[in-house]
Amino acid sequence: MHSIKSGWLWTLLILALAMSIANAAQNVDADLGENEIKMGKESAAEVAKEYKFSDNAADLKRVREIGAKLAAIANKKQIKALYGSPKVTPFNYTFEIIEDKDINAFSVPGGHIYIYRGLLDFVQSDHELAGVIAHEIIHDAHHHMVYLLRKQASLNNQLAIALLATMISGAKSADIGNVLTGLQLYQIAKLNGYGQQAERDADYGAITLMLDSNYNPVGLLTFMERLAKRPELVNYGIYQSHPLDADRVKAAKAALEELNLPINRRETTNAVCAQVATETVDGKELAEVTLDGKVIYIPAPTIDKTSLQRAQEAADRINRALDSQIQMYELTVDPLVGGVIARGEALFVISDADAKLMNKTPAQASKDGADTVRNVLWRQLVDTIH
Repeated sequence: MHSIKSGWLWTLLILALAMSIANAAQNVDADLGENEIKMGKESAAEVAKEYKFSDNAADLKRVREIGAKLAAIANKKQIKALYGSPKVTPFNYTFEIIEDKDINAFSVPGGHIYIYRGLLDFVQSDHELAGVIAHEIIHDAHHHMVYLLRKQASLNNQLAIALLATMISGAKSADIGNVLTGLQLYQIAKLNGYGQQAERDADYGAITLMLDSNYNPVGLLTFMERLAKRPELVNYGIYQSHPLDADRVKAAKAALEELNLPINRRETTNAVCAQVATETVDGKELAEVTLDGKVIYIPAPTIDKTSLQRAQEAADRINRALDSQIQMYELTVDPLVGGVIARGEALFVISDADAKLMNKTPAQASKDGADTVRNVLWRQLVDTIH
């Protein structure tokens, strides 16, 4: 049993502990740059020991050029922070490629960014790669690691206070152990929550950062959408350090809409598009329009246009329609003239001469072409549902 005097002593010790940790947290926050650079150098040295870096000149040039453009913006512009601190602290950003098949990327404080080989193989454009690199830059630019450590120190402080309070109450050692275990679990849960907040901030910040670059912020969204469709990646790779869920994908999409940015996924991916090829038939050059590996239109030459000119114009109209996120119900077949219509615009009109080259009737050629376009639209829709 504790005396009143000893109870006051324990209380003073608890208050002293709380003040000590609080002061330490304030000192760290007041000198972000110096602490982060020191921490980063030590961490980068360990990373260099642990991983094999790529010496592929072309890949390194690609990653470092994209990274340098984005880092230059982050070192000058204050970007809104949903988590961490928006304080601009210029870092000497470095970018390395890790020779590992995992689809992953990570950063350590002070501007050290690492991209895995597997991620380079997974992205479908420089826009998507820029989205990932911008995400990692925001982790450093918004001082997420320091902020996380500060929160962790606060939780450890709560743990110590609770344990001391339990001891003061005269609880049995078994009860003290139960309190300790329970608070540790609470601490883990809270830290996981902070991780999710940091990831969402890095997503939002990356989109904002890319606005001032020549990279399309939609690249981050298309990368995330495609990755979220790969359940076999859940237990390794980027999912370990970047928990990805439907809410996070939706939040990235909402950020793009908030900034009034058109979500044109085809600009940032290897999306199916209409293409034109030519061949010589009976001494005449004819062009054909293909979509998803299928020939959907072979235009005959007219008085004022060649087959190639008509094919290219049709392909351009089809791609514009796909880029505009046209819906399947907006695609119709003209029953009178023969042809495929989208939102009132003829994508291509099939004349008798065209149909003859395709060995079909105008109606059948139009129906087949429309079905192919609808199949592409359907896959685009499925790829963006979460």
